[in-house]
Amino acid sequence: MYFLSAVLAIIGGVAYHHFVKRISPTIHPIVSIVGIYVGVLLLSGILLGLFPPVEGYRFHLRQISWVQFAVAVSVFLIELGFVLMYRAGWNLSSGNLVTGVIINIILVGLGLLLLHEKVSLINAIGIALSIIGVAMISYRP
Repeated sequence: MYFLSAVLAIIGGVAYHHFVKRISPTIHPIVSIVGIYVGVLLLSGILLGLFPPVEGYRFHLRQISWVQFAVAVSVFLIELGFVLMYRAGWNLSSGNLVTGVIINIILVGLGLLLLHEKVSLINAIGIALSIIGVAMISYRP
């Protein structure tokens, strides 16, 4: 499951950016996102019907908290941000890369400050190279 989960995330991420880049520029971005979530709701409903929770639905529904809403807001912002980025002219090859590196640098900081995670020397070198890479990718002569 360790590698399968990563493969699913990679396939989903590549497909996501490919298809978001192809969204018609004439559709309102929020209407487009509503359409996306209707599809997610249908797919989730089908999969939940095919693979029902062993403990029952009620057990899991009682565990829903503000965290699911916070994730929903976060996902909505990601969706809207990428739709608008690609409409503004970002390239498929650089838009996700630039935002991904910046997000990961911020997450390293949050990990250090909030979760007391450690960064090794090799990690710090990788972070520095990522920052240099973003600067080089973003450079417009």
